[in-house]
Amino acid sequence: MTNNAQEHINQLTNKTKIRYLDISNRDLSGQADLKEFTALASLNSYNNKFENLDFLNSLPQKDQLKKLNFFGNQIKEIDLAHLLSTFANLEYLNCENNPLSAKNLDNLSSEQFGKLVKGIKDKKIRINSFKGTILMDLLEYAQKLVAKGNNNQQQNAQYLQTLIQQNSSAVKPDNKQPSNNAPLLVGGLVIFGVSVLGIGYL
Repeated sequence: MTNNAQEHINQLTNKTKIRYLDISNRDLSGQADLKEFTALASLNSYNNKFENLDFLNSLPQKDQLKKLNFFGNQIKEIDLAHLLSTFANLEYLNCENNPLSAKNLDNLSSEQFGKLVKGIKDKKIRINSFKGTILMDLLEYAQKLVAKGNNNQQQNAQYLQTLIQQNSSAVKPDNKQPSNNAPLLVGGLVIFGVSVLGIGYL
């Protein structure tokens, strides 16, 4: 059973004064109009049933938003370029435990991608999920940048690959993960999983 997010929002009072909004553990779903939350800096919405973050676009003061927690929802896709551009001062994002994939990664600037990976390293951007493919999406994007000659992303690609390999034993078989034919980045070179196995026995 799910509860309508807008109905819950409608029950709140003093919306213009709320800086920290906690709507967690309420099985909320659907869209919600946040246009009255003119002071909102932090939104805690873990363990609900939201499938996307589109309703955040209704916030009137987007530069004030600094923290988002959507752990344990049902978010399927996230446009990181849009999120980082729209909420330029976002300091913390938690979308773990969602069936998450990344879309429109080509819209990310090099600076945004570097900020994104740094946030993952610092655990200020938490998007790791065994239910989704987002880390593989980011790795493939980083490898594509390196293949185009953007060597500044080489370290980011290596970090993402290491993170995926560390978690690979716990990933479900039907999830997207490096296969024997998936290109991996080792020592700055794109090679194939079969070659990695071979190197391991040299």
